[in-house]
Amino acid sequence: MRIFDAHCDTLDLLGDNTSLKNIKAHYNFEKAAKYETHIQLTAIWLDNAEHDVPRRVRTLIKRFNTETQNVHVIKSAADLKNAEGVSVILGIEGGEGAEGSLQRLEELFGEGVRLMTLTWNHKNEISGTAFEKSGGLTDFGKKAVLKMQELHMMIDVSHLSDEGFCDVAEITSKPFIASHSNSRTVCPHFRNLTDDQFKVLIKRGGVAGINLCPDFLGTDPSVDSIVRHIEHFAALGGENNIGIGADFDGIGSLPLGIRGTEDLYKIFDRLLSLNYSQEQADKIAFSNMYRVFSEVLE
Repeated sequence: MRIFDAHCDTLDLLGDNTSLKNIKAHYNFEKAAKYETHIQLTAIWLDNAEHDVPRRVRTLIKRFNTETQNVHVIKSAADLKNAEGVSVILGIEGGEGAEGSLQRLEELFGEGVRLMTLTWNHKNEISGTAFEKSGGLTDFGKKAVLKMQELHMMIDVSHLSDEGFCDVAEITSKPFIASHSNSRTVCPHFRNLTDDQFKVLIKRGGVAGINLCPDFLGTDPSVDSIVRHIEHFAALGGENNIGIGADFDGIGSLPLGIRGTEDLYKIFDRLLSLNYSQEQADKIAFSNMYRVFSEVLE
């Protein structure tokens, strides 16, 4: 089985005596190796209210490079095409990582960053957030988004304000993703996507990664509640626009029946039991996210 998971925060858990190889966490390389192919977008989480952002970014990029010497690191469409076994992509969760500078954004790309989630929970130089309902893209934010498009860096709108989502859709021409966002119709949480937003992703060829955070799934979170979000998005015509963005190690608890990466297969077994075809299940598990990254990366 193949998995492409568009978001985890496991880098944030690493200490002096732990490694991505076998850290006791939702995700690690040993768990990922149980799949035929497992691609993981590994994020550097940033909180501009707590972190020394420049120092944290430098430290965690260095740690990522150390940790991934023996796995396949994806920086280009060619790297993606050659992905097998355990593969990783480096991302940043929080546009404050760009430090309000297009030059720094280019430097981050040169350092291997291939996705940026434009915001986390607090407004930054790029945009307001869903958490604070603090407005859309700033003037710098619009320039940064266009620079990301030019660089072939994936634009990620999870955590972004509704106004910011509209701004991204208006000024970009390439696909973008919501790496770890569910349906607001199924679970009325501000972090989830409205039906209209998801329809924009469909139109633009983007993908929404289903988030396993119980707060974003609804009551009695389980494999079945994950499937409800998938089925709602599919009913909107989004069979080719649904993926997984589990948010492993960025959330305090998990749905019933899911311990971590090793249990993701249960979601797709459940889809097969509901008469989804193997092709449809593979699209959601892997191919949809693979396709959009293939289109954006150079």
